[in-house]
Amino acid sequence: MFLNHSPYSVGLDISERALRIVQLKKTSGKIKLVSWAELKSEPGLFKDNQFTDIKQAVEQFKTLAKEIEGQKIHTHYCVACLPEQKTFIKVIDLPAIKAKDITSDIIEESKKHIPYPLEQAYLDWQYVNEKDKSRAIIGLCPKDIVENYQTVLNQAGLQPEILEIEAMSICRGLFPLTKKVEEPVMVLDMGATRTGLVIYEENYIPFSLSLKISSENLTDCLAKELELTPEQAEEAKVKIGLDPDKANGGVLKILTKNLEELSQEIREAKYFYYEHFAQKETIKKIYLTGGGANLKGLAPFIQNLTKLETIIGDPLINLTIGKIEITEKQSQSFATAIGLALRKYQ
Repeated sequence: MFLNHSPYSVGLDISERALRIVQLKKTSGKIKLVSWAELKSEPGLFKDNQFTDIKQAVEQFKTLAKEIEGQKIHTHYCVACLPEQKTFIKVIDLPAIKAKDITSDIIEESKKHIPYPLEQAYLDWQYVNEKDKSRAIIGLCPKDIVENYQTVLNQAGLQPEILEIEAMSICRGLFPLTKKVEEPVMVLDMGATRTGLVIYEENYIPFSLSLKISSENLTDCLAKELELTPEQAEEAKVKIGLDPDKANGGVLKILTKNLEELSQEIREAKYFYYEHFAQKETIKKIYLTGGGANLKGLAPFIQNLTKLETIIGDPLINLTIGKIEITEKQSQSFATAIGLALRKYQ
């Protein structure tokens, strides 16, 4: 529930490599991007998905506020994401529940599925279908992580109205708010240190997991096998990518080897979904997002190996760009922050 009735909405993406913030404003039925900023995280700021130094973390958020492109931040309220590695999301079948016992019965049913004691975590839930009410989506995060985030954000002058699981915010940002996604699709969020794979259908997430290959991992492989510095390897990855017309076949060969492993993991995830989840339709499309989605030739490469139509997602699909601009490439890194801010307008 949003207590902030301002037309502005702020999304805050927190990761071990960077802090990203966006501010949106809804007027006359249009949602506009009015502010954005990005700041590399100080080394050691995170450990085990928590802020290790509260004072240093607060200063980082204050510095982020000074880097804003566009309007100043007009509200202290925000929607922030929780670390994907420590959160848990699952769709569960519900027994027949009496109206007065809904919450307690869902809690009891959730205990059969969650990976750690409920007293050590915060649990949230919602029906998959408000009319049917036979299934619910449960989300879980350890209490120590939630409280760590709340402490830092409050001391930085921010009031988190909602702390959300990252996968949900990414999917919200990639598809029209006013149109339900009927057929199941895959969303591949290729970040600096991890790649998240999400199955998304009918506006909920039945299945998600983390994959081994990340954008940084590709750079490290190039640096090691071609005896390059990390900076040289990153430059080679960006300039050459998976373009078969480029002269440097060594880069293409190394990237191909690693991305073939990624494609195999995608295929295995698809078959796992078919075996363990009831579905009306098969998966036909993959949407790529995250900074790694900008790798040249990635979409056709993944499509060729998986035999699934592969599309670069559009994190700006729900927005009207005003005076402030953000490029398509930049927007991929802001997919989570944009999706978080959009929650208010659902």
